[in-house]
Amino acid sequence: MERTHEQIIIPLERFRKEHIGGVKEGKKKFEKQTAKFCQSQERYLNLSTKKQDAAYLKEADATLDMEERHFFQASLQYVFLLQEVQERKKFEFVETLLSFMFGWLTFYHQGHEVAEDFKPYMKELQFRIQKTRENFNETRDKTESLMKKTLENKLRPTSPVESGAKVNSREGYLILMEKKAFGGPAWTKQYCSYNRDTKEFVMVPYNQMTGKFNTSEKIEMILGSCVRRMSDSIDKRFCFDLTPVDRPGVVYTLQALSESDRQQWMDIMDGKEPTYSVPQMKPVKTDEWQLDEIGLQFVSKCIDVLESRGLEEQGLYRVVGVSSKVSKLLSMGLDRRKWDKLNMDDSTEWESKTITSALKTYLRNLPEPLLTYRYHSSFISAAKQETSAERVNDVHTLVYRIPQQNINLLDILIKHLTHVVAHSDKNLMTVSNLGVCFGPTLLRPEEETVAAIMDIKFCNVVVEILIEHYDKIFKTQPQSEEEDSTIEQVLIHPHPVPRTKHQNSTSHAIVKPFLENTGNCSGGVSSSSLHNVANSAALVTVSKDGSSYHGLQGQMANRGPSRITSGLAAFSENSLLTISASQPQSYASPHLHNPRIFSSSVFNTDPLNSTSSSNESVSSMSSRDLNNHNLPIPAKNNSGHNSEFQMTFRRLPYQNMRVRTLYACLGENDGELSFEPNQIITNVKNSLEPGWLEGTLNGKTGLVPENYVELLP
Repeated sequence: MERTHEQIIIPLERFRKEHIGGVKEGKKKFEKQTAKFCQSQERYLNLSTKKQDAAYLKEADATLDMEERHFFQASLQYVFLLQEVQERKKFEFVETLLSFMFGWLTFYHQGHEVAEDFKPYMKELQFRIQKTRENFNETRDKTESLMKKTLENKLRPTSPVESGAKVNSREGYLILMEKKAFGGPAWTKQYCSYNRDTKEFVMVPYNQMTGKFNTSEKIEMILGSCVRRMSDSIDKRFCFDLTPVDRPGVVYTLQALSESDRQQWMDIMDGKEPTYSVPQMKPVKTDEWQLDEIGLQFVSKCIDVLESRGLEEQGLYRVVGVSSKVSKLLSMGLDRRKWDKLNMDDSTEWESKTITSALKTYLRNLPEPLLTYRYHSSFISAAKQETSAERVNDVHTLVYRIPQQNINLLDILIKHLTHVVAHSDKNLMTVSNLGVCFGPTLLRPEEETVAAIMDIKFCNVVVEILIEHYDKIFKTQPQSEEEDSTIEQVLIHPHPVPRTKHQNSTSHAIVKPFLENTGNCSGGVSSSSLHNVANSAALVTVSKDGSSYHGLQGQMANRGPSRITSGLAAFSENSLLTISASQPQSYASPHLHNPRIFSSSVFNTDPLNSTSSSNESVSSMSSRDLNNHNLPIPAKNNSGHNSEFQMTFRRLPYQNMRVRTLYACLGENDGELSFEPNQIITNVKNSLEPGWLEGTLNGKTGLVPENYVELLP
């Protein structure tokens, strides 16, 4: 106990002086550099083109660039110090207490039995501290690398199109010209933000020197137009004019911080430039490989070779192979012409570490990770669930949302990793070690940020869940999808066909009849599309080639509003949809004797009788309209009070076709098109995604939900 002060207080005091004190010094340096940069920036922006020559302006540009570089260095260093202290607190304090406890238990023999009881917990704590320190060191290294890369990108700016960034909003400082009643115009610094989707532009007076927002003078407007200010019309540089929609006749003149800054503001505001040039397309990486048949064949061959001779090698997937050999293996393995000449069974030429490195490199350089950018945040959220059961169920559900081709390759890879774990007593590759190796590869973030670095451990958790629960995830369907036979599954939104796994050529969906009164929706469920269609209860069979229909029996009666589904409109090739309807418990009115069966949008409505908007689509079809359309001819098949529907569809061979959009759609990512109703999409063809087409609209090519469009002749 006499050494308590030396073992606890002194280390904590040292931590306070060295690390927390270092952060304070970094803050002072940052504030000093901020003030210096802002002063230089104001002097720079006050230069007049009419009073200064070109050489003097060029020298001012170089001076501002130097001050800006120092400012960014100081700001990044300050953020780095803050993050370092926050991470160090997680192990420095606990480690100090742990060392004291070790000394205390050593000198107190009478606590031997207590020490034995606590030994497992202390070992576990020591292991966690070690892992936390390792994670901290790894995170710090990656943060430093990202900091350097960010600084380099700032010094060497690129346009959003070249960098591939998704830009829908922008924030930053602009200088607003305010006209005074007496004297010349006054220029005030404003912190501005703009949302491209809503066209909302907000300005708040703010000066970095004072550090206070003046929200009482906040200006909000809906942007109407953005026009570059001609140089000869104003003595300030980098100016442009904004015209709001809600304030006719009012024009705001703003000054950007530089020419590139003005260009970026005008790009996101769709500004008019006299010398505007078409931006270059995003350069295609030369080291990207596609997830195709040859890639799947290469991965399968690598796994077969590893399982035949490499499962017991120590450090499998952790030991890195020679880069030249890895590149050679990839070039031969992914080239159809050289595939037959490749003999990976030769262990002298192709070592196990070379094969594992080539496999990881292939997965790492796919255009999109196996678990896709679209569901990246969803997988991270699933790994952050509190209970193990919730984590497993969420990951299980998300796996079946990625494309089928990705699922096939993921199944092969995870099955192989389970075999690797089975030999962990010899190869020392436990589930956690494999998670570290494959987490950043299978869940590669779309943009490299500090937040993405901090989420790496959750990427590892996802891979660990996939390995530990391989049989449940890949051998069984998600529980939520098996039991999802409620009204939510069949109400039309309309939504794109979900990208789910199709192991067989046949899939089944159970659809319950839904009866409602004409003036009331049962259960308060709302839908975005209503169709007045004739009621039928029969067995519908469409031949595989789609050219013939069989038997029409049943009576079209009891016309009234009934909810139908459009999500069942698109099917993969040779898929079978079985719709079973049970007798309802109650009826909305006594005269309704036949259950209203949910129909799919295979019953094509006449374009002249339908209207669509971004919110809802209302169609009306009479029995005459139904008779005039090429409907599948139903063959009645009654069994008690139940009616069973079977429909077989063949996917149309789309190739350079034209389609017309039926509903409004907002793309969830850059790969999907956004459109309004009654637009024509050209060059339409089948895509790799079931239920999705690929087409071109307004010069942009992307995916289109098949049940949102109709084919044009």
